[in-house]
Amino acid sequence: MSGSNSGCEQRSETEHVYGWITDLCNKETRFLAMLELFERRGNIDNLGPLLWHSFGAVSGLLQEIVSIYPAISRYNELNGQQSHRICAAIGLFQTMASHPFVGIELTRCQFMCYLMPLLKMTSQTRAVEHVRLSVLGVICGLLKSDHPEIVGYFLGTELIPLLLRQLELGSSMSKVLCAFVLCRILEHEIGLKFASRRLARRLHLIHTLARVVHQLTLEPEPRVLKHVVRLYSRLADHPQSRELILKLLPAQIRNGYFCQEGLPGYESASQELADLNIKLTVKKDQGGIKECRGPIILKFTRRLF
Repeated sequence: MSGSNSGCEQRSETEHVYGWITDLCNKETRFLAMLELFERRGNIDNLGPLLWHSFGAVSGLLQEIVSIYPAISRYNELNGQQSHRICAAIGLFQTMASHPFVGIELTRCQFMCYLMPLLKMTSQTRAVEHVRLSVLGVICGLLKSDHPEIVGYFLGTELIPLLLRQLELGSSMSKVLCAFVLCRILEHEIGLKFASRRLARRLHLIHTLARVVHQLTLEPEPRVLKHVVRLYSRLADHPQSRELILKLLPAQIRNGYFCQEGLPGYESASQELADLNIKLTVKKDQGGIKECRGPIILKFTRRLF
């Protein structure tokens, strides 16, 4: 008897899920359907493929995003209700983006073109920040598959300049996600070559990282610092970028300012900074530059630069 009841409950839940997906096509019922699906996304098997293959579901979610364009283009601002509504839609896109097959298909459909304008908002209010973090979550979901085609797609957009702006000016959590996304992109050889191909790109990236390091001196954020050090280390794998790093590496990195004991959230700081130092000095020696005299990372000092 209990097995029969369990089967009925399961069928009822499945019917509810299909009903909510159908409701995404209707503007009047879409908001409630988005909330129900978003809250239960972790408990619904294969929700990403279900949304992707359901007639009108993706179209309804895109309509929700496009409807917010007048507000962001005119006022560069969103209220709480608008933010809550669009975050629910973006959250469902993140569910689709995290699925290996659906993520590739979304990328091929150029759907990120609909989300890029949301990253251009410069307001730092909580409502806008929630939207910004939601969009970054979609990007992280896409990069989770580690597919070169997705990385190549992002290189053809204005994502990297937008990430660098948020890395310098955004909130703490935005900086963490932006730095993480940049690391994932540069991990691929195509991403490293793209970032290092032109002098303007190299200067923009390395100067931004230097300004972020100076900010971290005043307001330490170990999660951001960890990714910044890894970005420097990865860029040092490219000869032209390494040359700029040797010239423009901030003093706080050179003198070991961040190598303090027990840096919360970044306990491996000393080791990773030492590895960066070794990589730079070894490459420098290999390049035949004689003025290299050993490690540039010294013991921790409390001086600010």
